[in-house]
Amino acid sequence: MQTSTSIIGAGRSLGAHARDVVLFAASYIALDWASYIYPLGPFNITPWNPPPALSIVWMMLGGLHYAPVVFGAIFVADIVIRQAPGGLMITALTSLLLTGGYAAIAAALRHFFGPDVRLRDTRRLWIFAAVTAAGVAAIAALYVGVLWTNHFFVGESLVAAVLRFWLGDAVGVLVTAPLLLVAADAEERGRLLQSWRKPETPLQFAVMAVTVFFVFEWADGEPSKYFYVLFLPLIWVALRGGLAGAAVASAVVQVGVVLGVHGGPVQAVALTELQALVAALTLTGLFLGVMVDERERATEGLKRSLRLAAAGEMAGAIAHEINQPLAALANYGRACRMMLDRGEAGTAHAELGATIDKMLGESRRAAEVVGRLRDFFRSGTTRLENVSVSGLLEQARQVGDKLNTSGEVAFRVEDGWLAPTLLVDRLQIELVLRNLIANAFDAVGGLPPEKRAVSVSARQIEGGRVLFRITDSGPGVLASARAQLFEPFSSSKPAGMGLGLAISRAIAEAHGGSLNVALTEHGEFQLALPGPADDEQFS
Repeated sequence: MQTSTSIIGAGRSLGAHARDVVLFAASYIALDWASYIYPLGPFNITPWNPPPALSIVWMMLGGLHYAPVVFGAIFVADIVIRQAPGGLMITALTSLLLTGGYAAIAAALRHFFGPDVRLRDTRRLWIFAAVTAAGVAAIAALYVGVLWTNHFFVGESLVAAVLRFWLGDAVGVLVTAPLLLVAADAEERGRLLQSWRKPETPLQFAVMAVTVFFVFEWADGEPSKYFYVLFLPLIWVALRGGLAGAAVASAVVQVGVVLGVHGGPVQAVALTELQALVAALTLTGLFLGVMVDERERATEGLKRSLRLAAAGEMAGAIAHEINQPLAALANYGRACRMMLDRGEAGTAHAELGATIDKMLGESRRAAEVVGRLRDFFRSGTTRLENVSVSGLLEQARQVGDKLNTSGEVAFRVEDGWLAPTLLVDRLQIELVLRNLIANAFDAVGGLPPEKRAVSVSARQIEGGRVLFRITDSGPGVLASARAQLFEPFSSSKPAGMGLGLAISRAIAEAHGGSLNVALTEHGEFQLALPGPADDEQFS
């Protein structure tokens, strides 16, 4: 059975390999035929040559063992499309030279990129552009050199022929290879297909098509004069669609150049200038697209980091919330056990029942905390409820007392202030207060015990808002650090991640409030939350 399975697997692999070979050869010849425009010189060098990109990308993705197939496709295409002007021997030699050059470029890119050959960052794009430019230049020099040695460029400028060959192949690879890499990657391909479901994307490419038409039809026979106009829609596409959008837009421009050249006679000098402009346009779009993709990945990574940091910051608050009902459950359970051990269950039936009701209440409270934690990390939702200011201050007192077990800090919470309730997520606001109080204790940790002081207060301000002030006797925040104080990953603590204040400000702003640092001699943070007059924004 194992032998039979192996034979079947090998047969399928051979069939898939044969299919890929046929598909590549047909695509190469078709692409070479489609780009066979404005041939120059005895060997019909074209100003745009995308087939090398197909060869390079195929060997990048599939491996260098496809080089013989590439050689065969080049050899056949030269005979079918160009009628092998140098004869079969010269055609075989130049085909071998081109195959070796494309394989060298593919090998170099595989070496620098590793298993993942996607153009995911500007470093990879620089490497791709540099390797392509240098590799194609070497191929151009060798290719034209072989023809020159065999006297096929009599009366032609050697430098002009090399430049013409290099520019045509370089532009072909720069325009076509990124598009092929995007098409070969399932993630990028799906993103590109998804973007076409947005009304903006068809509009973008419609504008680009109209712009291409304007440059080549309404430019009085001088498309290079107005070519800069094409940068505008390309930048729009790249900023909105990233690398995938930029690759497609560059291909649209190149197709426009091809159709424009077909539309009338173009001088060799003008055509070279036009292709140089296409190269500049393509690189601009690709770099913009890659930078947009990098920014999006960095933003997503920051969001994930903030969510993980939020888990760590909320862990303390959650532990405190759950610890209280668990401790109460344990105390009530011990009380019930004592009643049973003393045989008082019958005589103290009512008291036992009340104690059990309290246990059930505490268990429901613990379950509610866990459920809210689950909802928060699943969707980031909050549960607004009426919370009294005095209750928040009492929670702040408990946090401070827990941090001040040694009693070396003069900790004070202003109480006795009755104010209307706030409509907030109690758990999240308690987290903010807990973080600010902990920061205040850290700020006074290096002072002599007699100079350590932390206070928490609350008062109503304009608009019915409530302002919580967390002050300490520490040195305060340096003026140079205030601008970046609430930026993620900015921390003065050796072991801090610099996310506590960023998360706290995000929570405050999500409630329609604010969190700021006061410009005072000592440390002071001000947390402002909407009062009852602003309740309608939460309804």
